[in-house]
Amino acid sequence: MHIKRNQILTIIGLFLGLFLLYFDISKFLNNSIEYNQLDILLKGISFVVLCISTILMSVVFKNKLATNILSSIGLLLGLIFLFLPVSPVFRSSSFHLLFCFSISFGISTNIAKLPIFIALLSIIFGTFFLYLNPLLDLSIPTLHLLLPGMILFCIISSKITLCERLSIGLIVLGLVSLCQPFVILFYQTGFQLLLTGLTGFIVVGHR
Repeated sequence: MHIKRNQILTIIGLFLGLFLLYFDISKFLNNSIEYNQLDILLKGISFVVLCISTILMSVVFKNKLATNILSSIGLLLGLIFLFLPVSPVFRSSSFHLLFCFSISFGISTNIAKLPIFIALLSIIFGTFFLYLNPLLDLSIPTLHLLLPGMILFCIISSKITLCERLSIGLIVLGLVSLCQPFVILFYQTGFQLLLTGLTGFIVVGHR
């Protein structure tokens, strides 16, 4: 009975989170294309609801294959919304999908090598574009690659010590980049590195 209740709460949470994520209240009430403060608040709430729901989904459902497939679909949609020309509503939801479903995918998957390889590629490309964006005046959203990649790697990898060292290294590098007064590029990228390292360290600390 307790398990069924959690499963129902998980399903409700997923639907509620997706509804809050894609329901554009400004367009619904005022026929406006601009986000207002309430829209931003609802998207923030949807992020929290989706995070909790995807974690619950990977724990309370016994069918790990179904959870894995659903998480894979969420990650695929997140990548599609991130890189392909889609509506701004879908583009703005890519981070929510990638972040939340990377957690459930990492917990539910039985495959290690390919997801770890993809996670490392995501971290490498995210770091590469993190420094390339200011130099070439690009606007590639690097946190969309760094955080999901770090989450996947730290959940799936069996080398916990490596995950800890990588996380601590990024934290130290981020702090040094933020505190150094010499190179503006390092200052601009320090917070992203710090946040990525903290995310990885939190994940490793809860394994």
